[in-house]
Amino acid sequence: MLINQDGVKQLRESLKRKFGKDPVTDEKEFPFMEGRFSWRKLENQLMEADMSSAFTQFLRAGLQQIVNGMYKATEVTYSDWVTVTSSNKNTEIYAPNHGVSFPRDVGPGELYPEVGVAALDLELKNLKFGSIYALQKELLEDDQSGTFTQQASLLGEYMAILSEVLCYGKLASVANMKYIDYVIPTSETKPSYEANYPWTSSAAPFRGGGANKPTAYGLLTQGNVQNGIIGLMNQKNLQGIKMQVSPKRLLIGPALEFDAAVLMNSAYYPSGAAAAGQVGGAFSINPIKGLLDITVSRFIFKNDGSVTGDSKAWYIVDSTKPFFILQMRSPVSIEQEATNAGESFNRDIYRFKASSRMNADWVDPRFAWQGNDGSVIV
Repeated sequence: MLINQDGVKQLRESLKRKFGKDPVTDEKEFPFMEGRFSWRKLENQLMEADMSSAFTQFLRAGLQQIVNGMYKATEVTYSDWVTVTSSNKNTEIYAPNHGVSFPRDVGPGELYPEVGVAALDLELKNLKFGSIYALQKELLEDDQSGTFTQQASLLGEYMAILSEVLCYGKLASVANMKYIDYVIPTSETKPSYEANYPWTSSAAPFRGGGANKPTAYGLLTQGNVQNGIIGLMNQKNLQGIKMQVSPKRLLIGPALEFDAAVLMNSAYYPSGAAAAGQVGGAFSINPIKGLLDITVSRFIFKNDGSVTGDSKAWYIVDSTKPFFILQMRSPVSIEQEATNAGESFNRDIYRFKASSRMNADWVDPRFAWQGNDGSVIV
């Protein structure tokens, strides 16, 4: 009666599929007739295996391992330029300091000028994300192909991709951004005194005079890349003082990958030779060769809010500075619905919920340049 209980039979079948041995009937692996064998120990193990709570914990632990492994293994590109921080609150507060005013000359007998400090006052609330995966009990019992493991791994993979989509969505911060069923909000850290955020030109600059996009967008060309680098190196802070911005990375989508490779790796002038004696003449060197590292993401948004993979949008950023953050309140985790209640009991299914709490947004957009929002295509 003991070894034919439903829970024990299920455990026997599962171990037989995995190891090729039945833990009850294989005497070589389980020597019942030897003195060292303990029937009491076996009985306790089988009784535990028959308990729904024990089986639930076994499933949950295995699935958590699968999900975490896939979450770590999924290739993401936001880590090239985003600063990932831990969070222990519902809402995190950030106050990037732009420093004191610039010193000036002091004449004989004159008082030293007092300087003030300027800083941003930002806060970012953690959002909750998740999904539920329902698995039929029969499918788990009869699974011979590993389909269950493959499908469960998508819970972790999609959570990693969610972080990628969130970061690139907030980077673009255009209206009507959406990927599948996920509607992505624009930047939530916009200061009340900024009319245009996170992107603005010199025609309507940030407070202090800074700007991080041209007055007219352009395609990814040598000249436009050079203008973006020059623009960032002349960036100004809240007090109008030039900032130490050092452009390091070019962010693009697949549609621009090969153009960027030519621009950044050509030994000679990549834009066609100018007349003899002019800058950029025949056999001139490539002045932007190796200046920027390249990051290619499938999730570069267009100006209409779509992410179809053909976006011509491009950005230059100083990836050495923590100008954009992904804050993690709780990483991906798995919970299983009790098997003796709810839908699990009524329909003989196992239900797993994957969840995470996090958010991503700008801390200071002065360290990024938007050369094209995707609106210019030719």
